[in-house]
Amino acid sequence: MPMSQAVTMMLETFPKLGSQETIKAIDIPGRILASPVYSNRTNPPHLLSGPDGIAVVSSQTTGATKETPVEVNAPRVNTGLPLPDGFDAVVPMEEVIHISKGRYRIHIQVTPYQNTIPAGSDVEKGDLVMEAGHLFIPYDIGALLTYGIREVSVKSWKIGIIATGDEIVPPDKNPLFGQIVDSNSYVIAAYLKQFGITPVIAPVIPDDLDAISEELLRLSETCDMVLLFGGSSAGSKDFTADALNNSGILLFHGVSMAPGKPVSLANVNGNPVFGMPGPSIGALIILYKLVYPLLRQWGAPIPEGTFVNGELTAPVSSYGGFDMFLLVSAHQHEGKMLITPVERRFGQMMGVRANAIIHIPSGTPTIESGTNVQVLMIRSESS
Repeated sequence: MPMSQAVTMMLETFPKLGSQETIKAIDIPGRILASPVYSNRTNPPHLLSGPDGIAVVSSQTTGATKETPVEVNAPRVNTGLPLPDGFDAVVPMEEVIHISKGRYRIHIQVTPYQNTIPAGSDVEKGDLVMEAGHLFIPYDIGALLTYGIREVSVKSWKIGIIATGDEIVPPDKNPLFGQIVDSNSYVIAAYLKQFGITPVIAPVIPDDLDAISEELLRLSETCDMVLLFGGSSAGSKDFTADALNNSGILLFHGVSMAPGKPVSLANVNGNPVFGMPGPSIGALIILYKLVYPLLRQWGAPIPEGTFVNGELTAPVSSYGGFDMFLLVSAHQHEGKMLITPVERRFGQMMGVRANAIIHIPSGTPTIESGTNVQVLMIRSESS
């Protein structure tokens, strides 16, 4: 299926926005507010001093000048602390002369509430603090705690992750001959967590059709999406497409994109289940080109990405009727942005040397060295 058609089918089939959950205010960074929040407190709760100085009754300072100073009994107050009852203004310390304990000579007059921070000047109890859809940053924690908001309802997306294969072992085990460490589950989980999405990593499932079907059914009942890794191609033990077909409605198996060609998608319990490629680069491309667009449609705070232009340092070719995606290195050299393809071989992990992806649409002729191209950054140039 052409990639554009697969994306359209996916977005039209799964338009939902996800669910909600209540979390502690200290855990909000990266999450999106699901419903408006209102202050539980008035802030500041009292009349506060602006500068360090003395608290006064403003009417007692009338007529005070350098030529005709006024003496008052007054308590000291510090910035941000409450004024004692009965006082309504502050005279800064640089404007007073200390005479004796608690007694000062002042040479300026002040008006009511001058040099103070009025009660409720920040927010009144019951005031709207944040609208639904607010993307939390760490600074917001201070506001919520100050306003007495200890918990908030946030948008919630849970994504189940299943690695399959007799040869796959969890990362806490050393692989024996013919075994492969499950890295995809943890790479994709880390990508998702940075956008406030909760990954649910299942135990590794062997190449058993019934076991795979049972696990994806279980996760599809509790998660908004499931990513099923491995077994998606045409090997003798590739059961992903059969498991998806047995458990729900298989929408497609195989998309004209490379890497990522064997990707599949099914509707299981009303939720999307992706049959993800096993190779790590293919999994990354499917994450960016299929999973991310669907999550954005659901309201997840995933940015569209940063694109840069630069000069290609080696020719690249399209792949038949496929949309081709290559990992590249975008780097500055003598004031010029250069785009260098990263060599790709089966099983290699040195894609870590790349910081961008170039998309070569289906039918594009060979792009020659020296051509100006646009790439999607997946990490900063200096990383």
